[in-house]
Amino acid sequence: MNRFVSSFLLFCMLHCCGVAQEYINLSVDNDLYFGYDWYYSSGIFVSTGKQIMEAETQDDFPKKYRHWTLGQEIYTPSKRYTRNVQQFDYPYGGWIFIARSFEKYKDPFSAWGYSIKAGMTGEASLAPLFQNLYHRHILDLPEVAWEQPLPQRFHLNLNGSHRKRLAVANRVAFLYEFFANMGTQRMAMGGRMGLLLGPSDALSFLGNPFETQRKGYGVYLGTRQEYRFHDFMISGSLFDDEAPFVLSSIPYKNSLEIGFAYYSPKWRFLTIFNSISKDNDLQSYARHPYLNLTIGRIF
Repeated sequence: MNRFVSSFLLFCMLHCCGVAQEYINLSVDNDLYFGYDWYYSSGIFVSTGKQIMEAETQDDFPKKYRHWTLGQEIYTPSKRYTRNVQQFDYPYGGWIFIARSFEKYKDPFSAWGYSIKAGMTGEASLAPLFQNLYHRHILDLPEVAWEQPLPQRFHLNLNGSHRKRLAVANRVAFLYEFFANMGTQRMAMGGRMGLLLGPSDALSFLGNPFETQRKGYGVYLGTRQEYRFHDFMISGSLFDDEAPFVLSSIPYKNSLEIGFAYYSPKWRFLTIFNSISKDNDLQSYARHPYLNLTIGRIF
């Protein structure tokens, strides 16, 4: 049954990517660039989408878009080879999901969107399989223990967001986003804000690849502030106590972000450094860095 659910999610995404796609985007988070391999250890996200309300010209508004995303996230404790649970400072956890999202752009400077995200934690997430294949065959490292991981569960999340761009000066823009999540995997609300420097006319730094289809670049300096009312990846389910190892989550999270993006009419290349605060009090390090690399192609 576990393999069937995972295979079904993968099939749905591949099928969607193969039909009437207008762009494809690959985004990868990883902390190995800084010599780490724990906490939020990695994330990989493949997305595709298209415009569903055609404007008469490229510059006409409003515009509506539909997107699909297949994603996987992996979480591990810092002592990832020991089977002694007393030494754990983070639960083992994997989360694989497929998301369908919609966005409406009122004008070039404002957009709102919503999405529904469905997926699995536990063995069906394929996190232990993928992480240990990568460790064994790419990094030539021992396999990660995956002792007492978070249990297998089906999750459903609803998400909403609003984004805005405000011109500050020539080649300087202030970007902000408000977002909220409601579901069994995570319940949270928060915002991201920062400055985008350069000739890029993108509405947001991490957003829809269709936002800018002209040559340009941007340097982003910002922060993400979030309050999580519930996080399954730390504290397990709200409805039962079947997770073998959980911790009390720190609700308030913050992240420092520094990024660079390059755009052309058909391509987007982006990288962003993230430094995130603790998820629980047992973590040995006050902040955890990871790097995002993104490449997108418009067809």
